[in-house]
Parts: sequence; C-alpha cells; structure tokens
Amino acid sequence: MKKLILINAIIWATLILVSAYLFKDSPYYEYYFGGLIMAAAITNSLMAKQLNKHKKTNCL
Repeated sequence: MKKLILINAIIWATLILVSAYLFKDSPYYEYYFGGLIMAAAITNSLMAKQLNKHKKTNCL
C-alpha cells in the first residue's frame, strides 16, 4: 500500500507540473491549478486513511 501511495503522489506531482507548464497562459489557470492541488490532497489523504485502517485491522 505504501508503494501505491508513493506512485500516486509521483503521478499527481507530474500532472501538476505538466499542467502548470501547459496551461500557464489560460485565464482560468489559477482555478485549474488549485483544483488539481485539492484533488491530489484529497486522494492522498484518503489513501493514507485507508492505510491506517488497514494497519489497525492487520495485527501482523
């Protein structure tokens, strides 16, 4: 699960960097960029929550 969280974070970081470069001239860039950051934060927090839940149920 930790590998999945790491891969997810790398994919989001790449997506944010590429979109920052490609959409920098767009008039709605600030909203798009903010939306991407919020989506990445929500996704990572849900995955971390799932990891903590898995740790509590798995006694190993």
